[in-house]
Amino acid sequence: MKKALMHAHTAYMVTQFNIDNIKILQDLGYTVDVACCWKDDDSALSPEAMVQRRKKLDDLGCRVIETASLRKIFNIGELSKAYKQIKAEVEANQYEIVHTQSPIGGVICRLACRKARKQYGTKVIYAAHGFHFFKGASAINWLIYHNVEKWCARFTDLLITINKEDYENAKKFKAKEVVYVPGAGVDTHKFVASEGARNKIRSELGIKDDEIVLLSVGELIPRKNHAEVLRALKIMKDRGVLAHEDCDERVQPKYKIKYLIAGRGKIEIELKEQIKTLGLTDNVEMLGFRTDIADVFAASDIYVFPSHQEGLPVALMEAMSVGMPVVCSKIRGNTDLIVDGEGGYLFDSKDAKSLVAALNKALVDNETRRAEMGQINVETMKSFDKERVNEVMKELYSNI
Repeated sequence: MKKALMHAHTAYMVTQFNIDNIKILQDLGYTVDVACCWKDDDSALSPEAMVQRRKKLDDLGCRVIETASLRKIFNIGELSKAYKQIKAEVEANQYEIVHTQSPIGGVICRLACRKARKQYGTKVIYAAHGFHFFKGASAINWLIYHNVEKWCARFTDLLITINKEDYENAKKFKAKEVVYVPGAGVDTHKFVASEGARNKIRSELGIKDDEIVLLSVGELIPRKNHAEVLRALKIMKDRGVLAHEDCDERVQPKYKIKYLIAGRGKIEIELKEQIKTLGLTDNVEMLGFRTDIADVFAASDIYVFPSHQEGLPVALMEAMSVGMPVVCSKIRGNTDLIVDGEGGYLFDSKDAKSLVAALNKALVDNETRRAEMGQINVETMKSFDKERVNEVMKELYSNI
């Protein structure tokens, strides 16, 4: 029986993006082990969801290898421990394929596989879900991460990139093969709202029919940049165009807005404090971890994706797949998906005033115009459908 190892720095990374890849490898005749850090304090998943994800791997028959943490670049002790754990497993099991991902985890795993590549012919696949060097990144990111990725490419049999900018950069490296794959794929049939979902969710959250709902879904971490949306809403409130409890009823504000944030993460308390400090408690609702995102999509009008850095964002793609118009940051990955003025509007992720301008454009649009933009996004997502991506991955696994 052929053996393969699916490796990532966290359990979330494996279960969020690689379940289909595991199934493809199994269909090709491989037994698949999974190596990752399962005890991750920064996980975007609730403890209950983590249990469900573990059960999913157990049901697939995967042996789970729990490694040390690979999140922090300066935690030398944990990185060294993880390196030794992965190296021992790879050499003991003589895997035909090792599929790794993430900047730090990908480096440690590829270094751990050097002997196995030479001695057992192990093929190492590295999926770059977004290089840490990109247009607009700091000089230190380019100095460190670009040079490290360039060096590690020589220990890589197949380097997978998921956006056009990364692909152009990776082609300059010395990996045996570099390919572009349109992300992890999106199940365009996944998010089917329940009957009456819009009214149900709005009623639950006390949202009125004439309110426009902005929605962001994602892990509550600094990189996702939810705070920038709060600053933009504060600017709009100060300009007198945002309805709130204390506004003068004689001067009707232009927009009645409710901003929903769905997700969990390490800056949740910080964001809640910021909402209070900025006086936005009437306009912002933090939903926490939700299992009914399809219904939340149905209750919302505009998807806001303010992230500072992405590879090819699944959360944005999911919103596009259900026909939501988008306001998103003008960064690598996002610009692979959204053309400004077509499926949505772009803004500078480091400039709240730029975000205000983009939000104003989206808010000026009537329901018909927003529906047209949403339909553009539905059509765009057909090129990123999970079935298409799975066919590409099957071919790559077969050929390597």
